[in-house]
Amino acid sequence: MKETQTEKVTRYLFLNGNSDNKTIANDLEIISHNVRRIVGESTLRGDYVRISKGVYNLSESKREEYKELIKEVG
Repeated sequence: MKETQTEKVTRYLFLNGNSDNKTIANDLEIISHNVRRIVGESTLRGDYVRISKGVYNLSESKREEYKELIKEVG
C-alpha cells in the first residue's frame, strides 16, 4: 500500500524532530502548500505541535503511538 503524504510527514517529524514546512517539503518532494495544509490540519487534531511560525513537531501522544507501532513491527 502506498504511503500517504500525511504518513510521510509524520514519519519525517518522528525521525528528524522540529522541522519547518519548507525543509519538509524539499526533503520529501511534496508541494509546500500540501505540507502547510497537512501540518495545519494535524495540529488542530492534536497530532502535531507548533513550535514557532512554520516549525512543527509531533505531539507527545503521537510520538508515543509511533514508538509503540515500531515496537510491534520491529
